[in-house]
Parts: sequence; C-alpha cells; structure tokens
Amino acid sequence: MTHDWHRTPAFHPTPYGAMAALVAGFLVAPISNAVAQEADPVADSLVGLWIDSVGGMPTFEALRSAQFTVTTLLYDTSTSRLKRARPRYVWLAKGSFGEATRVERWEGNDFIVQGFDGRDSIWAVMNGEWLADSTKDAREALYVARDLFYWIGLPFKLRDPGVYLKYLGLRQRPGMAWSREGVEHRTSDGSYHAVAVSFGAGVGEHQDVFTYYFAPGSGFPLEVTYVEEGRENINRLLWGPTARVGDPAFPYVTRRDFITASGKRTKALVIEDVTVNEVVRPERFERP
Repeated sequence: MTHDWHRTPAFHPTPYGAMAALVAGFLVAPISNAVAQEADPVADSLVGLWIDSVGGMPTFEALRSAQFTVTTLLYDTSTSRLKRARPRYVWLAKGSFGEATRVERWEGNDFIVQGFDGRDSIWAVMNGEWLADSTKDAREALYVARDLFYWIGLPFKLRDPGVYLKYLGLRQRPGMAWSREGVEHRTSDGSYHAVAVSFGAGVGEHQDVFTYYFAPGSGFPLEVTYVEEGRENINRLLWGPTARVGDPAFPYVTRRDFITASGKRTKALVIEDVTVNEVVRPERFERP
C-alpha cells in the first residue's frame, strides 16, 4: 500500500464558504495540479474548521495541565456484552520542559505506573519496584505518554510539526451502512469529506495512517479509520460527543468506539473525570 502525502504548512484559517469553494475547485481540477501543489488547502481548511469549532488554537495554548480517567472497555463481539473494563488514571502537563505524562493502572493485583518527564526520563514501576528497560511496560512508557497526549489534544495536535494532511475527496464512510445516524448528517449521496493524516520521520512512535470523515458543513469528524504501520487491515473508530471543561473551556471527546467492518464493537475508550489547569508538581512526572 503506497500513499502520496505532502506536508501542510502553517495554518491560516479559512471561512467555511471559502472552504466549500476550495473543495469544489479541487474536485474538478486536474489530478496533476493537485499532486504538484506544495500545500493542501482543502485538508487544511477542514481541520481548521474543526479547530475553530472548539475555540481555536488559543484554547490549546492555554492548556497547562490535565487530569482524567480513561477507561478501556472490551466487548464480546458475539454477544455485544462488556467483558472487561480497565481504567487508567492520567496526569498531563506541558511547558518549557515539553509534554510530561504519568499513568497509573491496576493489572490484577499489580499496581503499575508509567512516566515521562517531557525531556529524557522514561520509566515504569510495578508495586513500587523499578521495571527493567526490557520489560513491556517500560518499553511502552513513551508510546503510552505520547498517545494519551495526542488523543486528548485533538484536533489541535494536527497542527504539530511533521503532521501531514491530504484531502482524499468525497467518499463513502465505511461505517455508514450500519450506523444509526440521521440522514441530516449525510450528503444526498451519502458521501463525506475524507482527510488523510500521516506523520513525518521521527514524529511519534509509529507511522500509522489515519483518515478522518467529515459531513459537509460539520466541524467534527464522525468516523476515523487507521492503518497501523506495517499492516494493511483497516481499523475503525466512531467519534463520540465532545464535552468541555474549565475556563477557558477545553474540549475533549468523551468516547471512541472501535468497530469491525460489519459494525461489531470490539472496544471503547471513555474519558471522564476531566480537570484542567490545576497545579501539578513536576515531581509527579519524575522517577520516584
């Protein structure tokens, strides 16, 4: 599977009316011109509309810290029953030191803590004892830290350096056939604006490729598909409602459901108990 991504330059907001004109122009323009352009104004404007819908970039710039619980719900696909719930308790902070993270969870009788100080200290502890760098929890500590910051930071993180955006045109949304959404969210032929998101070398721990599906006129995606690095199977996520907390109000997606091609739910990520911009001491992110 090959892709032709190109990097999006610094964001310049585009009103939705102008964005719609860009979409129309893109769809009738010769393909050679679309490939040759250095920027992708349609993808940029769709993401910009999403960012504007949740308060604009100043909203993320005002975020200094966050605390929340993210619970992974695992489902049995044959019965749709909940099999397991695994909560993780998360602290995030950002500043001149970078983006720091601490994650606490229980696995059976074992209490596991993973941390990253935003600079160079990556660590994991189980039941108060250091875990060797070769252990799974220690190896995954940095990935977990960046992954949690990425998800709570959407859509703003799509403006990070090294994030590539590409408009794929109007497409059928994979989950549309079985979802219960109202027809008011669809175009007349059931198509959605599709925006591909990928990452440059050295950005993130994995080179996964995401596609966001937006209903025309909507500032929020309804579904996201992604292909993991080195694989070809498509994973699907249904985007839940956006809530807001704090002053200025910081937005976050309350739930994301992972689904199969036939619409069966395999797991969900639920974010709750969110507080922002409370004082978090740096020691929380350092090695105990």
